[in-house]
Amino acid sequence: MKKVSALAAVVLVSGFGACAASAQEKSFTEGLTDNWQERSYAQIKLGFADLGLSDDAMTLTGTYGIELAHIHPQLSAEADLLLTVADAESKISHYWGSTTVEASVFGMGGYLVGSYDQLPIENLVPYVRIGIAYTSAEIKASNGGASAGGDDSTFGLGYGIGARYNLNSQFGVVAEFSSTEYDVLNVGAHYKF
Repeated sequence: MKKVSALAAVVLVSGFGACAASAQEKSFTEGLTDNWQERSYAQIKLGFADLGLSDDAMTLTGTYGIELAHIHPQLSAEADLLLTVADAESKISHYWGSTTVEASVFGMGGYLVGSYDQLPIENLVPYVRIGIAYTSAEIKASNGGASAGGDDSTFGLGYGIGARYNLNSQFGVVAEFSSTEYDVLNVGAHYKF
């Protein structure tokens, strides 16, 4: 009788464990697609990229993110696109004239973002991000009639630190420092769908 009771208990516990695992697996996969519009946000940021010249490049970054509350309430995934609005520039003077050097940057990245919304300052949310980024820089030098140029592309680690201040449930402002191959300081707007 004890063997039957022990066997029944093992079967019962195994059945509950399998049901719980199945329910948990279902909620995880459903969590990826459920309410994705309500968990989505977008950011537009204007920034300055240090490309190693005397004047920094002005950049525009667009970001799409989705909150991953089914994994952790303060975790998000982001994809962003960075474009140069105004090239970085340096003028080098020498005895036969001057040379102008201009550089621009393009970037794309995917990031995992961890935020913290429990600060004593209401509506202030600091965050860190880390991921993989593709960066492409183009440089041109011209001296009167002669010019030369080149480009360089890299895949690598991207990371950043920033803060968002929520003005209300949909709108906020952001300030962020990010680094891939080049450092970029951004400020912009945040919109939660």
